[in-house]
Amino acid sequence: MKGLPGWLIEEGTRALGKAAERIASSGPSSQAVARAVGVAQRGLQALAAVQEQALHAVGLAARPDYDDVKKRLARIKRKVRELDRRAGGAGPEGGEGR
Repeated sequence: MKGLPGWLIEEGTRALGKAAERIASSGPSSQAVARAVGVAQRGLQALAAVQEQALHAVGLAARPDYDDVKKRLARIKRKVRELDRRAGGAGPEGGEGR
């Protein structure tokens, strides 16, 4: 079973496919295509927001949470390297191999 996030993605993909079929079959102008792309993008953003809320509701981390942790970890690593450099590079790994 895919669960709520999988179902949401599947339904969103299906809706986008139907919208694309309608546009393709009607000989759309560039404005119609632009509007459809805008609708699709807003739909994907809404889907991502709902998915994030659903994951948080059941106590799971969502992608933005992981992205935030990655950024924080990168800052910590940079700070450790800077402190190691200031201390003369005599870190636990001898200042090499990083």
